[in-house]
Amino acid sequence: MDFRQFRYFVTAAEELHFARAAEKLGIAQPALSQQIKALEEQLGTRLFLRTKRRVELTETGAAFLQEAQNTLAQAEKAVRVAQNMARGEAGQIDIGLVGSVMYESRFTLQLKAYSKEHPGVRISLHEMPILPQIDAVRSQHLDIAIVRDPIPETALVDVEHFVLSTQRLVLAIPDEHPLSARPTVKLIDFEHDAFLAFTDPAGVGMGQALLDECRNAGFEPRITQKVSEIATLISLVAAGFGVSLVAEIVSHLRLPGVCYRPIEGIKAPSNLIVVHRRFERSPTVRALLDTIRDRKSTRLN
Repeated sequence: MDFRQFRYFVTAAEELHFARAAEKLGIAQPALSQQIKALEEQLGTRLFLRTKRRVELTETGAAFLQEAQNTLAQAEKAVRVAQNMARGEAGQIDIGLVGSVMYESRFTLQLKAYSKEHPGVRISLHEMPILPQIDAVRSQHLDIAIVRDPIPETALVDVEHFVLSTQRLVLAIPDEHPLSARPTVKLIDFEHDAFLAFTDPAGVGMGQALLDECRNAGFEPRITQKVSEIATLISLVAAGFGVSLVAEIVSHLRLPGVCYRPIEGIKAPSNLIVVHRRFERSPTVRALLDTIRDRKSTRLN
């Protein structure tokens, strides 16, 4: 039994006229009759009652018709899904990210454009720490990771990466801080302040960037609290719990009680990095990477 027999039977059942059904199928009427007879023999029951004047379905044939129509519809759907996925028009993409990427307008516009062009693709976003994101890409639990540098080279083995965007670093300060009125600040002036940091491991992300920049300024920061989410960190700054180093795009998060100031003497940028598998085979994922890359991103050395 194959799908061809199902199509022959459904067409004959819908037409209830073997000559018209054969013509519609583009085959000879005897061939159609033989296929229907073979199907009946396989099922062990008659599907049609045939006389010289009319053809009608048996009770079994009527029940089989509904199931055969459903089977053909499901098979056609399976073909469409496979074809759409092959063209990158269907499927699911799981993206890991650091929270600050959602303040990057370029990225949100790229997601919007991709979703509009690929309405059959479901995109799921997962806010996760940096190193687990990269491991999840490698193990195929995520398709793409969007992380913030610095990232140890050892963490990028067997994956590809490119820069999504670059921002300068700024200091998030409580409005009531004595230095908040200055248009720019120097890190050394905050050496006695409490600092809030991210729970990044050594050598990774904004947690390491904070240590590097404070040490370059000549002091070791007094870190009093560590958090995992950017909104929590900015809320703590606004509540007066300390100051923190953040990427400039975070300044879009304007909570009452916090301000953002450029830092004199800092030249090192902060990069958002897109990490993906080498030789990605999914057309769906490749299409999204092409949209994100947009032919303008700069590859890391």
